[in-house]
Amino acid sequence: MDKKVKLTENHPDWKGYDIDELRYQQAYTEARLEIEKERMSASARSIYSSTAMTRSGGLIGRILGSLNYVDYAIIAFRIFKKARGLMRRR
Repeated sequence: MDKKVKLTENHPDWKGYDIDELRYQQAYTEARLEIEKERMSASARSIYSSTAMTRSGGLIGRILGSLNYVDYAIIAFRIFKKARGLMRRR
């Protein structure tokens, strides 16, 4: 059985792409670009919408938006500690 050899850029007898192959490569690349643009746009929309919700609350939204997980953990621990002290008194 004789295998058909596919000529590529690395093969010395390669004559180049024909017009159909060029059009296919161009359409394929444009489709990949459009998909990537949509992915980036969706990602930007989700980031913008999540920051817009925290920023819309005025001063409290700004304060909560600037806190990280460690700050939330410290605040939760302090609230728990105070609540436990109140429960012991009763």
